[in-house]
Amino acid sequence: MFVLLLLVSGLGYYTYRNTARASVITYESNREAADYPKTLDSIRLIRKALHGKSQAEIAKTFTHQLTENIFPYWYGTDWDFNGTTQKPNEGSIACGYFVTTTLRDLGVNINRVKLAQCASEQMIKSLVSEANIERFSNKSIQEFEQALKTKGNGLYVVGLDNHTGFLHIADEGNFFIHSSGARPFKVVKEKFSESALLIKSKYRVVGKLSADRELLNNWIKI
Repeated sequence: MFVLLLLVSGLGYYTYRNTARASVITYESNREAADYPKTLDSIRLIRKALHGKSQAEIAKTFTHQLTENIFPYWYGTDWDFNGTTQKPNEGSIACGYFVTTTLRDLGVNINRVKLAQCASEQMIKSLVSEANIERFSNKSIQEFEQALKTKGNGLYVVGLDNHTGFLHIADEGNFFIHSSGARPFKVVKEKFSESALLIKSKYRVVGKLSADRELLNNWIKI
């Protein structure tokens, strides 16, 4: 009977940790982790080809490569407050390390450990210029979302009261991509307006990565 109770308890805990909230679009990767290095090599070639292109094209490519060719490998990777893995779906990763590791893998020249251990606002200030940073206090999720839609489509890094991740504002929808310390405790993509972590945060600071000229110009330098 004791063994049976342990099994039931373990199953219940596993189910709890792996049950996604309604806001979550995906928390499972559809990519083979073994292909990740090859994808990063391909992105490096793409960066080289961007020399001489317009800022708009560079920004669009930056956003596309991160959202469509980096994040999909990481969905489903376990969250842990002390997680520092550098390999998608192997080990665990904290929210700050998810931001800095994926940006580094994209080709942004940063110290992933130092930045991941910073307060999220300091991390954002290290990534983008002040002109591309905006702060919001005690705004509803609707007001917050509308403000970012007014700033335009693209990729943002966001710092919350006790959390950090990416915001993707796009014609097809607005999403929060992060290593979540709430169910299912994994790297997830969820609906912006339904994210409990975004909703409950009283203070939000955002930096628009895809609008920062210095960041983008440095990104294509190889």
